[in-house]
Amino acid sequence: MIASELRRTLGATPAKGYRIHKTTPTPELLLSKLALKSGRIFIFDAVEASKKPGEIVCTTLSESKYGYFATHNIPLKLIPGLDSRSDDVYLVGVQPLALEIGEGLSDVVADSAARVVATVTSALEAGP
Repeated sequence: MIASELRRTLGATPAKGYRIHKTTPTPELLLSKLALKSGRIFIFDAVEASKKPGEIVCTTLSESKYGYFATHNIPLKLIPGLDSRSDDVYLVGVQPLALEIGEGLSDVVADSAARVVATVTSALEAGP
């Protein structure tokens, strides 16, 4: 949801030197390709962090105490290339209300995701 909203708001390849990639069912394939390039990588996803629903978690992969912080298939720390760039990989997650398969996006998580989109949009539009 966050990446889709950022793409809608800012475009897929804005002029300021960053790209916003579509979400995929297998994000680990995209992330392993991105790990071969220079620059920072920001990953937005739901994360089970034992926090209150809707709480936002932000950390680098190297500082992540959530060893299980994962894409939908495998832990991020096991994706080839990301481990050697873990200081340049940023994780922005929102604690979900429920983790059961088929659960929709809860209002509290949608509100937090909208705050993330607004913050990231503002920062990117302001520039370095």
